[in-house]
Amino acid sequence: MAEHKQRSLKVFLSSAPILSELLEHIDVGTKWYFLGTLLHVDDKRLDGIEQLQGHDDTSKTLKMFQHWLSTTPTASRRQVLGALRKRVISEHTVADKYEKYLKELHDTTYTPPPTEAVSILERNIQSLNEALVSPVQVSQLLYCKRCISEATLDEMERIDQRRSLDDKKTILLTAIQETVTSDYRKLKDIATVLSDVEETRDIGREMMAEFEYEDKIPQEGVSVVAQPQEVVGGNEGRASDILRNNYSALSQSITAPVCMARLLHEEVISDEAVSCVMSTRGSVSDSRAVLLKAVRDAVHSNYKHLELFVTILRKFSETAHIGDTIFEEYKHNFLTDDDDVEEMETYLTERGNSSLSQYPSTSSDSETEDFAICGHKIPFPRTMRKEFKEMRTKFGSTFYNVRLLFSEKNPKSSGKHKKKALDVNEMKMLLSDIFPDLQSELSHKKTIDDVLDVVKRKCSIVDVHPLEVLAVHFKVKEAENIIKEHKEAAKNFCKSVSVSLSNNETLQAIPTRYLLSETITFVLNWDPDRTTLQDINDVLLELELLHKYCIKVVGVSPGQSVVVTCYCPAEYTGSLIMAVLDKIEILQERGLKEFIIGNCTIWNSSQVVGENTGPEVKDLLVQIYELKAALEEKNTRIIATEKELETIKELSENRLKEIETLMIDFKESRCINVQNEQVINELKEKMSTLREKIVVKENILNQLLKDTALWKELSENRLQEIEQLKLRLEDNNVQEDGEVKWSQDGVQLYKPSVDQCIEVISKLQEDDDVIILKDSSSDSTQFLIPALLERSTIKQLFMSSSFLSRDDILSFSSQLSANKSLTALSLYNGSISDDGVTSLAQSLQYNKMLQYLQLSYNPGITSVCAHSLAELLLINNTLSYLDLSHTSIDTDGVMILMESLTINTALEELWLDKEHNKVCSNLPYYEHIKGRLVF
Repeated sequence: MAEHKQRSLKVFLSSAPILSELLEHIDVGTKWYFLGTLLHVDDKRLDGIEQLQGHDDTSKTLKMFQHWLSTTPTASRRQVLGALRKRVISEHTVADKYEKYLKELHDTTYTPPPTEAVSILERNIQSLNEALVSPVQVSQLLYCKRCISEATLDEMERIDQRRSLDDKKTILLTAIQETVTSDYRKLKDIATVLSDVEETRDIGREMMAEFEYEDKIPQEGVSVVAQPQEVVGGNEGRASDILRNNYSALSQSITAPVCMARLLHEEVISDEAVSCVMSTRGSVSDSRAVLLKAVRDAVHSNYKHLELFVTILRKFSETAHIGDTIFEEYKHNFLTDDDDVEEMETYLTERGNSSLSQYPSTSSDSETEDFAICGHKIPFPRTMRKEFKEMRTKFGSTFYNVRLLFSEKNPKSSGKHKKKALDVNEMKMLLSDIFPDLQSELSHKKTIDDVLDVVKRKCSIVDVHPLEVLAVHFKVKEAENIIKEHKEAAKNFCKSVSVSLSNNETLQAIPTRYLLSETITFVLNWDPDRTTLQDINDVLLELELLHKYCIKVVGVSPGQSVVVTCYCPAEYTGSLIMAVLDKIEILQERGLKEFIIGNCTIWNSSQVVGENTGPEVKDLLVQIYELKAALEEKNTRIIATEKELETIKELSENRLKEIETLMIDFKESRCINVQNEQVINELKEKMSTLREKIVVKENILNQLLKDTALWKELSENRLQEIEQLKLRLEDNNVQEDGEVKWSQDGVQLYKPSVDQCIEVISKLQEDDDVIILKDSSSDSTQFLIPALLERSTIKQLFMSSSFLSRDDILSFSSQLSANKSLTALSLYNGSISDDGVTSLAQSLQYNKMLQYLQLSYNPGITSVCAHSLAELLLINNTLSYLDLSHTSIDTDGVMILMESLTINTALEELWLDKEHNKVCSNLPYYEHIKGRLVF
C-alpha cells in the first residue's frame, strides 16, 4: 500500500497547481523572470510584466503565474519544483518547503485504492442489477478469472425453478462485492469480464475508466486471494485448476451439452446428472451449466476424469481446440512418467549422430527451415523395454523425416517436374473422409504441422497407415519410401516380440484415453510366450478388421490367454459387431474366447448357443448398436433443430417488435403530418423574410470586411501600446480595494482586490457556504474562484457584472468539473458570453453535484453556444434547473435545446424568453416536454 501511495503522489505532482498555492508558497524575489523563462512563459509577455510601473516582485510573480497557468495545458507542480532547483535560480529551500506542503496536501486528500474500488463498484451496482440478463454466464466467466468462489458458481449453476432471475442476480452481485472488499485488484478482472458481455459492456468500460490505478498498482510481492476457495488436495486440486483455467471458453463454446452428457455417462457423470441435463435441454445455457457442474464434481473425485473429458471435447468441432489446450496443461502436470523427446532427436539417435549439424537435409532448404519443425515430441515411458524403445525411436525418426518433406513448400515428385504446394485444407478433407472420427479435431487446425500432430495421435508405433494415406494421395514419393522402410521395421519388431514381453507396454504413439464404448477387447486362447505381436496383426488383417473399421491396436497383455485391446470409432462399432459375428466360427478356430465392447461381453465361447437362437442373438446385438447409433444421430438432429427453432423464435420476436414500433410511429406520423403542414407554411413565410434580410446583411458584411482590413492594419501598429495599457489597467484593478461584507452563511465581495481575495480565503470557515461576487476584475476572479472550488464547503456561488472570459473559465475548469459541494451557480448581468458558456458547458459535463445553473440577463449569450449547452444536457444527468431567460438566443438555438430535452429526463425546468413560446408549442413532441418549460 505504501508503494501505491508513493505512485499516487507522483501523479499528484504531475497535475496542475492552483494560483493560491503558488502565491502562498513560491517567493523567489527578483528571480521571478528567470522562473518564468524556465517555465517557458512567452518572452514578450515577461518583458511586458517587467516594464510595469509601481509593481513589486510579488505582484509580477503573480501575473507571471497567471499567464503560465492559462496558456500551458501541461502545467504541473513538478515543473515548478524542477525550475526552483535549477542552478540559475537555486531556491532549494523554497522548493523543499513547497514539496513538503504538497506531500501534506496529498496525504489529506489521498484515497486508498481498496476504498476507491469498493466505491466504484457501489456506484455501478444498481446499473449492473438492471443490465444483467444472463447472470449464470457471467458467473462462469468470473469463476475462470478467480473472481468468485466455486461455492458461488455451484449456487449459480444449480437448477431450481423456485429461484427467480433477481435471486440469481443478488447471489452474484453479493459475491462480487465480497471479492472486491477482499482484494480491490480483482475489480479490474471483473470490469474486463463485464466488458466482454454485451448487456454489461458499457458498465464494464465505465468501471475500467473510473479505476485509475492500473499503472500504479504494485504487481510484485503481493499475493492476495480474492475469496477463500474450497481446498482440494493433490492431483484432484491441480486437475480442477486446469478445468477452471478453461471454464470461460467452455461456457461459451459447448453447443451440444446433451450429446456430451450421453458420451460421459457412467464413466464420468452419473445417471442423475444426465437426467438433469436432459430435463433442461430446452435451454442450451442451462443444460451447459448442469453439464459443467457435473464435470467439475467428477474431476474433484478423480483427476483422470479430466482426460476422458478431453476425449469428448475433441469429438466436437466447437470444442476440439479447448480439448487440446486442456490436454497440454494436463500432460504438463500429470504425465510425468514419460520423457518427451524431439522427433528430430529420435532421427539423430537412429542414425547414430550426436550433432545437429550432421543430419542430412532432405531438401535444398536451409538448416533454419529444418529447425522450424522442432517442438513435436514422442513420449518415452521410463520403464519400457529396450525393444520398444528402439521401435519408438524408429517411429519418431520416421515421423520427423515425413514431417520435413510435408513442410517443404514444393515436395519433389519422382519425375522431372515438381508437384504443386500442399494445401492444408485438402489434407483435412481427405483425412475427414477416410477417418470421420478425426473431423472435429482437424476443423480448427491451420497448418500442415498441426494436421500431422492429429495424424500422429491416430497412429501407433507399429501402424502408420494414416500417414501412409497422405503420402500416397499427395504423391510424396520420398515419404512413401520412408514409410515403407518403417513398415518393414515394424513387421520385424512384431515378429520378434512376444506377448509376454509386451506386458505394461503401450503401442500408442501419443498416450490417449478412449471411452469404454469405443474400447474393443479380443481375448485369444493363445500361449503368451509363443505368440508374437505379428500373430495378432495377421489375424486382424486376414479377417479385414484392422483398416476397414479403423481399428487401432492400443496394447497387448498376457495372462492365461492373450488380451488384445483396441480402439474403434463409435461410427464403426455396429458394423464391427456384425463383421465379427459373421466370422465368429473362423475366429473361434483361431482361438477367440471373448469379444468385448466396453464392459459388455458381445460373445463368449463358454456360452452355449443353439442353432436357432444364434442368429437371433446376433441380429439383436447388431440391432441394439444400430439403434444406439440411430438414436445418437436423431439426437444430434433434434439439437440442431432446437437451435434453429430458437434462432427463428428470436428473429420472429425481433421482427414483431419492429412491426409494433413501426405501427406506433405510423400512427404518430399521421397526427404529426397535420401539425407539420401548418408549421411548414409558417416556416416558408419566415424563409422568404430571412432571404431578404440575408441580402441586406451580405451588403453590410462586405462593407465590414473592408473596414476590418483597415482596422487590422492599424491594430498591428498599436499592439504593443494596447498591451501596456492593458497591464496598467490590470494594475489599477489590483491596487484598488473594494467592499467585503460577511454574513452568517457566507461573504459578499464588491470590486475586490487580489489582496482582499487572499484575506477572504484565509478567513473562510466550514459554515461559509454562500459566495456573492460583484464587479470583479479578471485577476481577482482567476485567483478567487479556483481557490473557492478547491474547498469542499462552498455550496452556492453568485456572480454579477463580473465578466468571465474563456481564459477565466479555463483557469478553474478542472476544479469545477471535479467539485463535489457546489449545488448552485449563478452568472448574470453581463457576466458571460458565448465563448465562456462553451468552456463552462464542457467543464460541467461530468460534474455530479451541480443542480442549479442561472445564465440569465447575459445579452452576450447567443445561439452560437446552443450546441455546447445541448451537449451538456445530453451528458449531464444531475442538472435540474437551467435559466436562459433575457439572453440573445434565437429560434434556431431554442430548437437545438428542445431536441436535447427529448433525451434528457433529469432537467426539471428550462427558463426561456416568452417570444419562443409559440414556436415551441408547435413542436410535435411539445406535450412530452411542456411541463418542464418556463417562459
